[in-house]
Amino acid sequence: MTVTTVSLTLAAASSASAATVFGFQDAYAPINWTFTNSDANGSVDTTGAPASISLTGGNNNSGSFGTTDYTTTAAAAGTVTFNWNYSTQDALVDDEFCTNLPNDFCDPFIVLVNGVGTIPLNPSGGTTQSGTSTFNVLAGDSFGFRIATEDNTFGRGSVTISNFSAPGPMALAPTPVPEPSTVLSLLVLGGLGAGLKYLKRN
Repeated sequence: MTVTTVSLTLAAASSASAATVFGFQDAYAPINWTFTNSDANGSVDTTGAPASISLTGGNNNSGSFGTTDYTTTAAAAGTVTFNWNYSTQDALVDDEFCTNLPNDFCDPFIVLVNGVGTIPLNPSGGTTQSGTSTFNVLAGDSFGFRIATEDNTFGRGSVTISNFSAPGPMALAPTPVPEPSTVLSLLVLGGLGAGLKYLKRN
């Protein structure tokens, strides 16, 4: 007589998927951002987080160029999107004295990706503007926001960022647990298979 042992293995593979973080929280909470002034006395206000943050540039009367940055690191590859609302106290927008900055802005809002800046402002849009920016990042990319100042005089530029979203860390999908009825059915089928195999051999 031959005794047949049937082994039944139930396995479920966990899958990973990219999560999206909405607002300045989790991987993009203010604690995970870096604030930097370079020849400027700007500031960042995070009291509105996770809904929004506000970045204000320098005006230290030095007469020289300066930057105020707020940057972070992408937690995963994906799309970053946000609304921005910009204003400046410096009326010298599109002025001949500010030709060292793109579009001749004296205190522009700049979007940074790996140190490369892009100004989303309209050169003829005036001292108060708003819009939406979207760009792609890879995991580990540096990105963020900058308010530059041509001369640290005549007033500051500022921007409020809201409706922010960015790719979050990879999230493991929950491992499915077989229902008792499913397990019982598989055991019955396994037993029938073993019985048939036994009968054929005898």
